[in-house]
Amino acid sequence: MKNSQFTDNEILEIASSFKKHLKSNISTIKNVYPDFDQNFIFKFKALFYEVHRHQSDTGQDKIAQSFITKLSDFADQVRILVPIFRFYMQKAFPYESNLWEAYGYCELESVVREYYSLRKCLEGAVKLINEKRAELRAAKCPDSTLNEIISITKQVATKHQEWMDHLEKKETESIANKMRMKELYQLMQLVSDAASKNLQNGPESLKYFTFPPKEQVH
Repeated sequence: MKNSQFTDNEILEIASSFKKHLKSNISTIKNVYPDFDQNFIFKFKALFYEVHRHQSDTGQDKIAQSFITKLSDFADQVRILVPIFRFYMQKAFPYESNLWEAYGYCELESVVREYYSLRKCLEGAVKLINEKRAELRAAKCPDSTLNEIISITKQVATKHQEWMDHLEKKETESIANKMRMKELYQLMQLVSDAASKNLQNGPESLKYFTFPPKEQVH
């Protein structure tokens, strides 16, 4: 965190100790900070749990992984469908390589590794299908193949958009969590400052509200 020597996870570890002992010592340190009351404890704990939940979710984003897995499955299907599409495009338009050269093996392997490019490649294929279906039929291209390409294009577009929306939501949550983390750290500083002035005669209690040397935080 900015202006802190500790990482977010280290701050949470220290905050956990603060939280555990805050209630039993609140009346003592209230002399310095009158707002140290039950509402302060509730606010401190609420911030702690919200930040902790976000940190845990960030560490294992299973939703994002499920999008990637599904899009990878689509990419495998595209590896089968697109060469067939290229074959019939080349058959229908043997002298117009600009129509089918973008669907070669090297180009395909490039786009299936990046899902935005995969989506755009498929949308380009669907545009050609809509414009050239009659010529493709004349070249004996099965309608089932063309319809399958259209279907998978819609599925890729939907799943890719859901993934983008998820990432945008995660970014918004991340910004909000940084604000919560900053507020939690400020509350911890208030507690530490107040404790240092009121618990000098109680070193056992004081240690629970002291920021330890960084090397002692695990």
